[in-house]
Amino acid sequence: MEYPVIVECNSLVWLLQLAQRKQTIDGKSIPQIHSASLMVENNRLYCRSLVKDGVTSLINISIPCHGDGNGLAFPITDIDNVLGVLKYHGGAINMINKGDKIMFKSGSKQTTIGGNTSARAFPHTPETISQWYTKSNDIVKKIDAENKTYTKNDGSVIEPLVLLEGLDSTTMYEAFRCDSMNGQKFNQYSVSYEEGKLSIGVGKELKGKTTTVIDVDACEADPITATYNGGLEYIFRNLNSDVSIAIWDFTEVNMGYPMLITLGDGDFIFQMSNIGE
Repeated sequence: MEYPVIVECNSLVWLLQLAQRKQTIDGKSIPQIHSASLMVENNRLYCRSLVKDGVTSLINISIPCHGDGNGLAFPITDIDNVLGVLKYHGGAINMINKGDKIMFKSGSKQTTIGGNTSARAFPHTPETISQWYTKSNDIVKKIDAENKTYTKNDGSVIEPLVLLEGLDSTTMYEAFRCDSMNGQKFNQYSVSYEEGKLSIGVGKELKGKTTTVIDVDACEADPITATYNGGLEYIFRNLNSDVSIAIWDFTEVNMGYPMLITLGDGDFIFQMSNIGE
């Protein structure tokens, strides 16, 4: 039996574009996520996926949806192709899983496109979309976005070393986007916190090195500096509400200071810091 799931077209476009997590590599804007399994849970459509290296970053983002498809998965084998489909639709869209394809219906128009959980998660990996979702979801379960904690394999819980709440996403974007000054696009961001000041540094002096200092309300914490990649400029360009940032201390296992960006509704983006920076 088919269970149509209804979403707003613009919301689905936002979800898929943010999921791509584009970053600049050797001067080219390259998506870090090629495909995804969209899962229906409690009237929300979730996208949960590690980036293609399987380690450095993870998304868990969602949009509202309606219908009787709780637990239903929609395998998106190529995000760019689906975004190409959605350009020709608008308003409320019915999504229908038809086994090895997905149908999008809006108004009098319907488009069918291939979508299979056994397809490869990325062009050059043996892992399927289904396997990649399971791998990603196992990590999602370790992260409590509300309390900003991480549960280790042994059951112990890591609390934030630094917790910054009520951050304006536009202010954050203005800081991170300076990485593009004079076409630099190094995709490298130095993030520091000390005594109520959040500092974000990008760029090189040859074309413009920029530091943005933001006053923040934060828990008491020792000074901390970490370097991140992961297209943070792209992330904040696609956000339009306040966010929180938690930074954890994983130095005991030589994994630096991972960052958790929470968006509300249990949604988050997890980004590892660069090791050795």
